[in-house]
This record gives sequence, structure tokens and C-alpha cells, in this order.
Amino acid sequence: MKLLRSIAVALVSLTAANGFAQQQSDYDVKERFKATYEAIRVDIDSARTAEQVAQIPHRIESLESEYSHHGRLISGAFYPKTFNDMLADLRDRYAFAKEKAMLIQTQGTRIIELEGIMVTLNAELEKLYTERKELLAKLKSTETSLAEQRELVNRLNQNLAANDRLVNAMIDSIFLPFGRNIETLSAAEKDALGKKLEKADIVNRIAGIAQDNIVFLSSTRLEAKDYGVLVGQYYQFKNRWDGLRDKVTAALAARNAITKSKMQGKKAAEAAAAESEELAQQVDATIATWRSKLESSFWTSLAAEFSNRGVRVQQFNDPKSFAASIRSYVEAAKANGADTRVFVDEIWIQRIDKDWKAALENESMLGKAEYASLDKTVSQLHKEKFNWQIVFWVFNVIAVVVVGWWILTRKPKKSPEQQPVTAKTNI
Repeated sequence: MKLLRSIAVALVSLTAANGFAQQQSDYDVKERFKATYEAIRVDIDSARTAEQVAQIPHRIESLESEYSHHGRLISGAFYPKTFNDMLADLRDRYAFAKEKAMLIQTQGTRIIELEGIMVTLNAELEKLYTERKELLAKLKSTETSLAEQRELVNRLNQNLAANDRLVNAMIDSIFLPFGRNIETLSAAEKDALGKKLEKADIVNRIAGIAQDNIVFLSSTRLEAKDYGVLVGQYYQFKNRWDGLRDKVTAALAARNAITKSKMQGKKAAEAAAAESEELAQQVDATIATWRSKLESSFWTSLAAEFSNRGVRVQQFNDPKSFAASIRSYVEAAKANGADTRVFVDEIWIQRIDKDWKAALENESMLGKAEYASLDKTVSQLHKEKFNWQIVFWVFNVIAVVVVGWWILTRKPKKSPEQQPVTAKTNI
């Protein structure tokens, strides 16, 4: 009986040992695969030359050959990624690295050209900054006439637009060698990109464009036609910043993480990301102030078109309330039969449709479809009037034509002297 018990214990122990050995073996397989996979991935991302890239395909094939019979085990360990998914990821990274290495080899001259462009752009931006300061100082002067002020406003607006274009050109020059998708860049590449952005002071330049426009709006007396350009410029700038924001933040965060070398690992990365996000939020806040200033000026000036001519409409301060105000006025005027000639002829046709339309049709304001709908609504009040003056002139023209036709076509009567004498015949 003791012998049987000893045998049973031995069998259990042997089974447990085999199970543990199998678990240990599976664990070793997963860890070895993970280490090899990560090493290949890091080497792909850091490859810069054709020689470094050329070594990658053989390593991927060796990885596949060595672990293909463990595919099910690896797929379970790295779920939801499968063994084949991870190999495909390495091959995709290799294809990108190969293309990037070729680009680096062929772009040496191009990068030098871009550096030269940056120097030129910096010089041009400094000139614009100096001119802008002078224009703003003249604009604030009380000695300038209205005509001179309009000229200064136009020149200042052109200066701001040129400054915007140059900063955009600078950003394009910085990002061009790195491609459009920053997520595919290695930490070293992000650091290099962040260094260029930092050197060019891009974040402060972007914030400066917004701040300059705030000062411009505060210092100038704008006309209705000015807003079409200003609204378009604002939303173009805002959309471009929205597209750049995450890229700039990621690149600067990578750069800051390296400069914070005394901090370790995740702590350094988190601190760098927070610092970069704070810079981006400062730009966001400045752009928001620009929008608030522009919209306040826009809707206040538009409301004055009605109040200055004694037309009372519901208060409005945004596209939605403006559309509601116009529709409400039209419905009330139709219901009580009010005289709407000033509203239609002097305000809508002569002012809104001529000078404010360009701004209101911007898709971030009313948009073309909504403006057309409002215009159709207002046209319901524009009743055609019977113009007796036109009828009078038409009648006169017809009378002249009829009289002229009668004179030209009537047969003249013959006088007695002109009538032939009939000879009498003697019978």
C-alpha cells in the first residue's frame, strides 16, 4: 500500500514538473520573441543609411522562420495583435525606412537650400515687423486724415497678410524634410524637428500673428468691406493652427524631454509634454481673443447699419441670431404691412449685399446657402412698384415713332396748278 502511494506521489510530482517546465518554456519563447521583435523594430526606426536598412529583411525572415511554429502561442500572448500582424508591422516599417534612407541621401543639397530659405525668411519677417510698428504708430496719430487712415489700414492689412504667408512658408520649410506624419518619426527625428521649431521661435511667431491682429482691430476704424478679408484671414489661420498644433506640441515635447536629462524616464516625458501643451494653450488663448475681438467688431458694426437708419431689428451677436433677427423682421413687416423701403433698398441691397456679403458667406459665418436663403426671404418684401415715369417715356417714344411713320408714308395732295388740263375736243 505504501508502495502504491509512493508511486502516485511520484507521478503527480513528475506531471507537475512537466507542466511547470512547459509553462517555463512557453514563457521563454514569448520573452525571446518579444526581445528580438523590439530590437528589430528599434533598429528599423533608427536606420539612416542604405547599409543599415539593407540588414533588416534578413532579420525579419529569420524571426519568422524561428518562431512560425509558435505562431498560435505568440498570437495569444500579444492579443489583439497576431504573429502575422507583428511581422507585417515590421515589414511596413522597413519599407518606410528604406524610402526615408533614400530620401536622406538625395536630399542633402535640398536641406542646405532650405536652411538658406530660413535665413531669408527671418530677414523678411524682421522687415515686416519694423514696418508694422511704424504703421501702427502713424495710425494712432490724431493728425492723419480719413484718407490717410484708410491708406494706412490697407497697408497694415497687407503687412499682416504677408507676415502670415512668410511664417507659413517657414513652417513648411521646417516640416518638409521630416514628412507629414509625425507619428512615424523616431524620438531622434522628433528632437531634430523640435530643435528647428525652437530655433525659429515658431510658437511665439504664431502667437505673434494673432496678437498683431488683436492690436490691429483695436487701433483701426474698419469699413464693411474690410471684414470680408479679415474674417477669411482669421479662419484660414485658425484652421492651419488646428492642423499644426499636435505636430508642433509633439516635436517640442520630444525636444524638451531630452533637454530635461536630469529627470528620468516617464517623469521627464510627462513634464516635457505638459510644458509643450502649456505653450500650445497660450497660442489657443491668443487666437480665441483674436476671434472674440473680430466677432465683436463685426457684429457691432453690422448692427449699426440698421440702427443708424432707424430700422429696429432684434439684437444679434452671431450668425444664428442674425439670421433669426432678419427672418423675424420680415415676418413682422409682412404681417403689419410696414414700409420696408429703407430696410430693403438702403440697407439690404445697398449695404449688406454689396459690402457685407463676402464676410457673411464665409462657411464659418452664415455660409453661402444660408445667406442665399436670407436674401430670398428679404426679397419677399421688395414689391415691384408701377413706374409711371417709365410708362410716360415709353408712350412718348411710341408717339414719336408713329408720327414719324405717318409723315414719311402719307401721299402728298396735288395742287390745282399741278393738275393736268384736259384738252376739249371740238365736235
